[in-house]
Amino acid sequence: MLRLALLRHSEAHPHAQGGDKERSLTKAGRKMATRMGKYCRDMGLVPDLSLVSPALRAKETYEIVAEEIGQDLKVTFDPALYNATSTTIKMLVAQVTSDHKLILVVGHNPGIAESAIALSGQGDPGMLAEMRAHFPAPALAVIDFAIDSWAEIAAGQGVLDRFVTKTLLSG
Repeated sequence: MLRLALLRHSEAHPHAQGGDKERSLTKAGRKMATRMGKYCRDMGLVPDLSLVSPALRAKETYEIVAEEIGQDLKVTFDPALYNATSTTIKMLVAQVTSDHKLILVVGHNPGIAESAIALSGQGDPGMLAEMRAHFPAPALAVIDFAIDSWAEIAAGQGVLDRFVTKTLLSG
């Protein structure tokens, strides 16, 4: 079994001097990223590889989550993930070797949400409906695949294991 965790970055400021890529997390966004990291640690969601957008808000989200997990994590900051489409995200994941059993992708909507929706063909109906209706910042979709190689990843093939939002993290 292979597992994909798709994480939309935490809440960011609406504008930045250096443009969209330089938008940083808000105070509330940092707090939610910390909670997301603690959740990942507590649930044993420790990625073998993280693929992260180089945009500041995605990098900050990843760095806070990784710090809370408390282990050295392998990470690639990939420019292709900045505003990536679901097709691009799927292509990047399909290139990962199968020795990486849990991949974390940290990026942006609409690509992250569209990827989670497209790849999740099964799972709890209520959780699937919630994810399809709204994928807020931050949100984490964990999808399991009964495949041996990431190259086999396909739409509808995954089982949504969990959908984590700030509502769950705050409760």
